[in-house]
Amino acid sequence: MGGMIHFIPESAADATEVPGPYAEAIARLASIRQALACVEQFSGEHPSDSMAEAKLAAAWPSASPARQRCFDARSARTAAAAAAGLEMVAAHQEAGKEPHPAAIARLKRELGEGVGSIDQLFSL
Repeated sequence: MGGMIHFIPESAADATEVPGPYAEAIARLASIRQALACVEQFSGEHPSDSMAEAKLAAAWPSASPARQRCFDARSARTAAAAAAGLEMVAAHQEAGKEPHPAAIARLKRELGEGVGSIDQLFSL
């Protein structure tokens, strides 16, 4: 693979059609959900459906700075797990091996819990 996987867009305008100061947050969450969908498909499942980006888009403008900081921390942690996990999958595939099913299950669980935690933060 050769490079690191990044989940923060180069610029918010390039990454999403959502205008406003929260465009980068929406793009980061969408990237995390896309990573989760990849892992779900890799494990033979249909990608889960979520309204997390819509909830975030609706709630972000009125979210307190503390809630926005909490999103930043949760999404950064989940994005790091997604990047590391997808790099592991890619490295195994490049070596002609399949990642261990337990590792895929753990990655899927971590990403699902991360998206769920973010979704819950903006569902309050």
